[in-house]
Amino acid sequence: MSQQLLVYVSVILIGGALSLFLAMYAMLRFRNAPGGRYYILAALMASILAFGYAFELTSGDLNQIKFWIGIEYFSLPFLPVFTLLMCLEYTDMRLGPWKRRALFIIPMLTFVLQHTNEFHHLYYTSVGLRADAPFPVVELGKGPWYLVHTVYLYGCLAVSISVLLMRMLKARQRFRLQMLAMTAGMLVPVAGNLYYLAGKSPYGIDLGPVFISVSFVFHSMAIFRFRMFNVAPIAREIVFESMGDGVLVLNEQDFVVDYNPAMLRLVPELSKSSIGRGASEVLASHPTIAECVRLGSEHDLKLDTVHPFYVHARFAPIRDRDSRRSGRIVTFIDITERVVLEEKLKKLASTDGLTGLFNKNALIEKSEQALRELAPGGPGVSVIMFDVDHFKKVNDTFGHEAGDRVLAGVSDVIRRVLDGRGIAGRYGGDEFVLCLPQTCAEQGRIAAEDIRAGVERMEITVEGRAVRATSSFGVSHLTPSPHLQYGAPEMQLLMRRADHALYQSKKLGRNQASLYRDEESESLEAN
Repeated sequence: MSQQLLVYVSVILIGGALSLFLAMYAMLRFRNAPGGRYYILAALMASILAFGYAFELTSGDLNQIKFWIGIEYFSLPFLPVFTLLMCLEYTDMRLGPWKRRALFIIPMLTFVLQHTNEFHHLYYTSVGLRADAPFPVVELGKGPWYLVHTVYLYGCLAVSISVLLMRMLKARQRFRLQMLAMTAGMLVPVAGNLYYLAGKSPYGIDLGPVFISVSFVFHSMAIFRFRMFNVAPIAREIVFESMGDGVLVLNEQDFVVDYNPAMLRLVPELSKSSIGRGASEVLASHPTIAECVRLGSEHDLKLDTVHPFYVHARFAPIRDRDSRRSGRIVTFIDITERVVLEEKLKKLASTDGLTGLFNKNALIEKSEQALRELAPGGPGVSVIMFDVDHFKKVNDTFGHEAGDRVLAGVSDVIRRVLDGRGIAGRYGGDEFVLCLPQTCAEQGRIAAEDIRAGVERMEITVEGRAVRATSSFGVSHLTPSPHLQYGAPEMQLLMRRADHALYQSKKLGRNQASLYRDEESESLEAN
C-alpha cells in the first residue's frame, strides 16, 4: 500500500471510528433530545460509509470494489435525509409523518437503482479501473439518476445549513457556537465533494468520505465542547420566550444578563441596552421590584398598574460547572387571579349576603380593631345600634320578599349617609350596628338621625302595594383615655349601652334616635 493511500485510509478509519463512537455516545446520553435520534442515525450512516470506503480503497480488484461500493450505498442515500431531519427537529421545525416519509422516496430509489445498475445503467453508465493510478481506483461513468442523487444530496445539506444559520441568527450568544460547529461540520464534506466532482482529487479518489470523517471533528466539538444536545437552544428559546411569567437573569454582581418578553409587562423600560447594567439602575423606576430583588427573598408584590396586578417573586441560583454560584434567576409569577379570588372569598366570608354589609363576626372584629387604633385625645368613637320598627309585621303583612327588600333598602340608606366612613354591619335579623371612629357623641347622634330620616322616606313597592318602614336607634360613645388600650371589652360595653339607648327610643314611641347618657356622667373607663 502506498504512503499516500495509507494516509487516506487512516484518516477515513479514524473518522469512521469517531462517527461510531459519537453514535453510541448519543444513544446513551441524548437519544431523546430534540434531533438526537436522527443524529444517531446520521452518525451510523457516516460510520458505515467511512468503513466501506476504506475497504474499497484497499481492495485488490474490481469485483471487491463493487462489493464495497454496494455496502456504502446502504448508508450514502440516507445520510443527507437523517441530517436534514436532525436539523429540522433541533430547530423545532417538525414535519408531519407523510412529509417525513416523502423525504425517503429518492434515497430508496437511489438504493434500488444503484444495486440493480447492471440491468439498466441508470446510475452508472460504466464501472472500471483507472489506468493511471498506482493502486486500484474505480472510475465511474455518471448516469442520469446519479445526477438526481447528487442534486438531492446537496439540496438536503443546503436546507440543513440554511435552517441552522437562520436559527443561529435568532439564538442567544451561548447557543450560536453549537450551531456554528454543526454548520461547519456539514460544509466540510460539501467542499470535499465539489473538489472531487471538479476532477481535482488525486487519481480520482472520492474525497467525500475523507471530508465526512473530518466533519465529525466539528460534530464532536458541538457535542462535547459546546454541549449541543445537553440544552437544546430552541427548546430553551421556546420556554424562555413564551413563558407567561416574567424572568430576569442576573449575574453574581446583580447585573442584568437576560430577560424574557413577559418581563416587559412589569418593566416596560427593559431593552437590549439594559443588558450589562445593574439591576438597581434598570429597576429604578420600579422601587417595589427593585427592593424585592435587593432583598433576594420570596415576596408577594402588588405592582402599580392600571388594573390590580400581583406577582410572587421567586429566586433560583445559577451555578457553574464547579457548583459555584454565578448568578440568579428571578421569576415573577402572576398570582393576580389567585389574589383576586382570595379577596372575593374573604369578602364573601365577611359579608352579609342580603345587605352587602359586614356580617356579625366581621363587624365585631373590625370594630374591635378600630378601637385598638383610636388616637389618644381624639374625638373618640360612636356605636349605633338600630332595628326596623315592627319588622315582623312587615313580613307577615307583605311577605318575606318585602322584608328582604326593606332590609336591602335600609343598607342602601346606611351606605349613602356614611359615604365610606365607619364600619357598618347586619348584626342579625333586622338589627344593624355601626361603629364610627373619630366621631364625637353628637356626630354619632346626627348620623343616626340622618339614617332614621332616610329610612322613613324610603318607599318600596311590592306587587303594587307600597311598603314603608321606620326605625329606632340607640347611640353610645367613648372618649379615649391617653393611658388605656381599648378592644373587645369596650366594644361589648358600647354595644350594650347602644342597645339600652335603643330600648329607650322604643319606650318613647319608636322612630327616633336616643343617645346613651351615664347617670351622674359616669365615665366609660370607670366601668
